[in-house]
Amino acid sequence: MRHRSAAATAALTATLALALAVAAASANRLSYSTQGFRITWSQLTFSESGGGLPIRCPVTLEGSFHSRTIAKLRGALVAHISRAAIGVCQEGNATILSATLPWHVTYQSFTGTLPSLTGVRHLLIGAAFQIEPGLGIVCLARTMAESPAAGDANREAGGNITSLSPDPSLPIPVTGSLCPPFGVFSGGGEVHVLGSTSTRVRLSLI
Repeated sequence: MRHRSAAATAALTATLALALAVAAASANRLSYSTQGFRITWSQLTFSESGGGLPIRCPVTLEGSFHSRTIAKLRGALVAHISRAAIGVCQEGNATILSATLPWHVTYQSFTGTLPSLTGVRHLLIGAAFQIEPGLGIVCLARTMAESPAAGDANREAGGNITSLSPDPSLPIPVTGSLCPPFGVFSGGGEVHVLGSTSTRVRLSLI
């Protein structure tokens, strides 16, 4: 009886492992509940890597996915940002260089273990803005393919994207007299369906 029970347990374990492997192998695409999205930060900070010369402002980004279903292909172009706005800054000043829109969003990677994702990382390329930390200093910053900004879309167990957090370790090139050579982003943003202030974007694996 003991051997029979052990064999049954082993068979069940093997079956579950196979089922998870099949699910992970077949889940090669991401599906979003909407095509249009809005990301808002009550306070997005751009500063030197050590926190110096901080620019803290409310920021809103709006855009859309090229398709509600995308393949998990590293570097694939999946969305674009068509509108960017900066509110009244708490420290310093910043201005979006609107002529550079739209900005490109590419798929980078995911976190968690398939088929249970905890987040998806996207890169932002082509974002350009002017920053003024004070004392008459004016700097220009722009994300590029070789120096992108990265945002982690954090996903809860139910599938909703709860927030988007920039990677504060990625240096963004900055130019201008008396300007630091690089800056970094920090601060958590809220992600919603475009046109709503309460409906979350839902992310699924298919």
